[in-house]
Order: sequence, then structure tokens, then C-alpha cells
Amino acid sequence: MKKELEQILNQTIQHCFQEGVLKAVDPPEYIIEVPNNPEHGHFATNLPMVLASSQKRNPRDIAQTIMDHLENHDTFIERAEIAGPGFINFMLKKEKWFSLLDAIITDRDEYGRNTSGDGKNILVEFVSANPTGPLHLGHGRGAALGDTLCRVLSFCGYDVVREFYINDAGQQVRLLGESIYSRWRQMSDPDYPFPEKGYHGAYILDLAEEISAEKDLSTFGVEDAVIFCAEQGRERMLREIRKDLVQFGMDFDVWYSETSLFEKGLVEEALRDMKDKGKLYEKDGASWIQTSSFGDDKDRVIRKNDGQYTYFASDISYHLDKWKRGFSQAVNIWGADHHGYVQRVKAALKANGIDEDWLSVLLVQLVKLWEGGQEVKMSKRAGQYVTLKELVEEVGVDAVRFVFLTKNHDSPLDVDMDLIKRHDSDNPVYYVQYAHARICSIFRKAESEGIIYSRSATKTADRLVLEEEMRLIRFMAEFPSLIRDIGKTFEAHRLTYYLGELAGLFHKYFNIGNQIPENRIVTGDEPLTQARLALVDAIRIVISNGLRLLGVHAPERM
Repeated sequence: MKKELEQILNQTIQHCFQEGVLKAVDPPEYIIEVPNNPEHGHFATNLPMVLASSQKRNPRDIAQTIMDHLENHDTFIERAEIAGPGFINFMLKKEKWFSLLDAIITDRDEYGRNTSGDGKNILVEFVSANPTGPLHLGHGRGAALGDTLCRVLSFCGYDVVREFYINDAGQQVRLLGESIYSRWRQMSDPDYPFPEKGYHGAYILDLAEEISAEKDLSTFGVEDAVIFCAEQGRERMLREIRKDLVQFGMDFDVWYSETSLFEKGLVEEALRDMKDKGKLYEKDGASWIQTSSFGDDKDRVIRKNDGQYTYFASDISYHLDKWKRGFSQAVNIWGADHHGYVQRVKAALKANGIDEDWLSVLLVQLVKLWEGGQEVKMSKRAGQYVTLKELVEEVGVDAVRFVFLTKNHDSPLDVDMDLIKRHDSDNPVYYVQYAHARICSIFRKAESEGIIYSRSATKTADRLVLEEEMRLIRFMAEFPSLIRDIGKTFEAHRLTYYLGELAGLFHKYFNIGNQIPENRIVTGDEPLTQARLALVDAIRIVISNGLRLLGVHAPERM
């Protein structure tokens, strides 16, 4: 609906330009929104106000000009009126809303799909946890966001690649090996020292027991044993990470190893290319990149004076490889602690001739877990934090995925374990899933009473006269534009908000029937029943499609 109104307005202002009633300018960027007050119409636009500066006219005068020249609106717009300083409010004809109901039921699983991505290939890198310990809640929040964005982007016509970057070339993997080796030595020598910055938690002891059961570590020298423990620990933790992510409802197209950058010579190649471009210089025996010339607050070392590469060197190489793989856009989902790193990476890309807008970085804020009014800080296994696996086993995948997306990723999130275990309207995921299950039960009731729902039931949609019914139809009309917007803004939390509001509108509509028998969905009036079944079928479709994009199940019974 919004798209059709936008086309009408675009045609209208082009006609006004051609007729000379408006001065021809570049097509303006304006908004079409749903007014908070239904009495103000179904849609409102600020187009006259956006045009005011270029036209040097009062916005209300421009609004009147637009209304006088509206194109192709006879079967679409019921009425239009000027409001406030220069908004135009539109009331659409009921027939258009009923045709939307028919479109939802016809499209079913495809309702909301669009082609805004135009087949462009986009790389989304997310989670990318160090293979040195179990996934924590922050990883889980990033995983829920990344997977949902990938689903939405695919629904918007993008060719999406999911990528996990394995940080396996740095000191952290060495430290993992030292930690495992120390725990093994402590089995026979409790006083054997543990690394000062080693990894704690019961999982390190588990790894030491597993590895030593398969290989006698006493046959190695200390250095070789540490290297062996590091390799084995990395592989085992990576397998566990994969397993936890599959349990969480996702997998990746590419698992990209940082080590491979060095093995393939890509880091050296990147440094050589940047040196040839004059972007590197030597100082104090180290190699520096001139990122300060491209928006960074200072230049950065990429190879130290001892010949060792910094983390930044491999990060630059990795992002240049993303670019060379031909992606039209890249998205990184990082933890909030990487805030200062974003501009550094973008500056390095600019230094290599890549537009900084090619890369979008989403920073995921911290997650706190609460139970019984107290913050839960410790994990039985990880020691320092609660693992994603523990939370999933406690409350289920659906609840975790949904609740992780109930706030924008750039805001801290408090997860109330007591709330998401409850089976009532205070539990956001239960509230939405119950709406879907309740609709399925309505159809079972209708069938038990001998009523066979017809897909052509929308032919009787004019029997839908309650304001609650029209409000539901109008709200479902927003779903396609919402999905399109999320594909552009990456604001995945808006989908959970939308589904919660749709579920609320449905539950309110259903409860009206409990209070007033003639307003029940299944009644003795066959045409009216068919029309109302069509309405709730459409609601079921939209909820199901939305939950699927979130990676959450749409149950038929609860």
C-alpha cells in the first residue's frame, strides 16, 4: 500500500514539474508514515514540507497543488486532506484493503518478499568468537542478530553469504595450549603454575582430560606439548562452537581461518601492495600505515620492530580479501568493545581505495542475565560467564533468539529468566507464538463444526466492518515495507516489536468475541465466518513469516 501511494505521489510531482505548477527539481527524499491517530488517515506524507525550500512557497500551498494534480488515484484514494504545517493525510478506499487481504492469502510464505537487493551479493560476518572457550551471551546476541539479518536480506533479494572469522593465529590460541597443559600437569602436580592470563573454567580441565586420554602428553617436551594442546584445544572448541550454533538454529557458508591469511601469503601481499601505493612507511624499525590521512586519529603499526605482525595487519588483509572476493557490500557484527576499532578498519580500507560505506559495522552491547531478582554472573562450566548453551538449555532456542532481538543491538540488554519462562502475555515470545497457535485452534474449531474454509473467502471481505478488523488489515499492510526497511537499516529489533503489536491487536480482537457473541470469528453467519477466517488466516501468515525470519518456530498448539 505504501509503495503504491509512493508511486502515485512520484507520478504526481513529475506531472506538476512538467506542467510548470511546481519548479522542476531533483526528486526529493520524503517519508510516508502511518499516523498515530487513525482519525488522521491511513497514511501521511511530509512531501510538501520537503519541497518548500526549493519551491520557495508555503508548504500548505504546495500540498494543495499536489492534491489538485493527484495522478491515478481514482480507485485508490478515498480522500486527502492538508494537516498541520503542510502534511497531506490520505484515507484509502476499503476495497484496496480487502484486495490486500487477498494478496496476503495468495502469497502466503512469500508475503513481504521484495527485490530491493536486486541480486547484489553481500557478506555478513558475525559471531567470529575466539576458539578458546564456549560461546557467551554476547556471542549469542550477535548470532541472533546476524542470522536474522541474513534471513531478511535474502528475503529482500540479496545473495547473502554468512561468514565466521576464526581468530586462530594470535597469542590467545597459544595461551589456550598453555592453560590446557598446566591443568594436565596439575593432575599429578597440584602446585604446577598456571599461566597468569590463562583461561579458567571447568572446560579447560575437561579439555586436558580428553586430550591426555587420547595422547600421552608425557612423551612430548614442554614446548611441543603446549603446541599440541593448543592445536587440539582449538579444534575441539571450534567443534563445540559449531555444535552450539547449529543447536541455536544457524550455520555458516564460510569458516574463514585467520591462519590461512598467513599460509596463503595474503598478509605479505597486502603489505606489499600498500607499500607500492605509498601508504606504508618505516619508523623506529616498524612498519606503519598512514590511517590518520583517512579518518583515523593516528597512524598504526602493522609490523613491529621484531618482525611480528600486529592484529591490525591480518585484519586489513582479511578485509581486502573480502573486497577482492567481489562482494558489493560487507557487514561486520562485533562486540561493543570493538568500538574504537571501527574507524581504524574503515580508514585502512580508504587507504586502499575502498569507499568506507562498503563496510557496515554493527556493535552489539552487553547482555545481563537476571533470575529471582539477582544478576546471574557465573557459569558452572565457563567460570567467568554464562554460556549461550546453558541459557538455551534452560529456556529454549525460540525464547533466547526472540528476546535477544527485543532491543536495538546498540543498547544493553537485560534478560529476565523468570519472565521468559512464563506462559502469559508478559513473555514476549510466548505472546506472539500463542497468537499463531490460537489462530490454528480457531481453524480446528471451525472444521469441527463442519465449516470448510475457502481460500476465496476474501470475496466476502466486505462483511468485515469492525474497526478492529480494519485496523488489523492496515497493520498487516505495513509488513512488506518493514522488511524492506530492515534490509536497509539492519534494525532487526523492529520485527519483534511489530510481531508483538500484531499479536496484541489479534488477542484484543479475539477477546471482543468472548464478550460479544456476534463478534466471534466462528459464527452462525457463514459468509461472515468465512470473511473472518480469511482475516485471521492472513494474520497467521504474517506472524509465521515474521517468526521464520527471526529463526523462531510458529507452533500450531501450545
